[in-house]
Amino acid sequence: MGKGLSPEQIVRRVREAAEPVIASFGLALWGIEVVAGGRTVVRIYADAPADSGGGNGEDGVLEGVSVDQCAEISRMVGLALEVDEVFSDAWVLEVSSPGLDRLFFEPGQLTPYMGREIDVTLTDPHPDIAGRRRFRGPLCGVSGDSFTVEVLLAPAEGEKPEPAQVSIRWNQVRKARLIPIFPDTSKPGAGKNAKKAAGKGGGKKA
Repeated sequence: MGKGLSPEQIVRRVREAAEPVIASFGLALWGIEVVAGGRTVVRIYADAPADSGGGNGEDGVLEGVSVDQCAEISRMVGLALEVDEVFSDAWVLEVSSPGLDRLFFEPGQLTPYMGREIDVTLTDPHPDIAGRRRFRGPLCGVSGDSFTVEVLLAPAEGEKPEPAQVSIRWNQVRKARLIPIFPDTSKPGAGKNAKKAAGKGGGKKA
């Protein structure tokens, strides 16, 4: 990890280095992951700005985010982090688009995906639903630092599960991810023009 830095401090330092670089490409920083281990992995997600029209491109990348851009962003941010000596041990930098199954890093990112299915894992069991940490279902609402997901819950033990709306506070969330929608390739011609998300581009190693 960094030289005596907490994960939160590392994310802040990476953000300070990445935001201006990503903005110079006309893109926006979607989020940052720091995975500690034998070698620290830093993942930076760059996306087309929310007001750009977005969408998936025909060339296998998210529109506005190319593999070449990811590679160049990785090179520039990696150099900045090396100069700043953020990491004391071996580390690797990965830059990519968020992809079809994008992670969410703050509650405000959920709003454009109302009605879409999301997968949410909590740090601890939900305070109103004993023993349950994971919820998957359509996003029903977002209000401030809370959001609502429709899931199947059994009214009582042994009874048939029924749809119910569960309210979740963002500070309870360990991980929240969008469930991707793939084209139906079972029909002739389906998927011919299917649009794919970008893979990881570039990387910086120290």
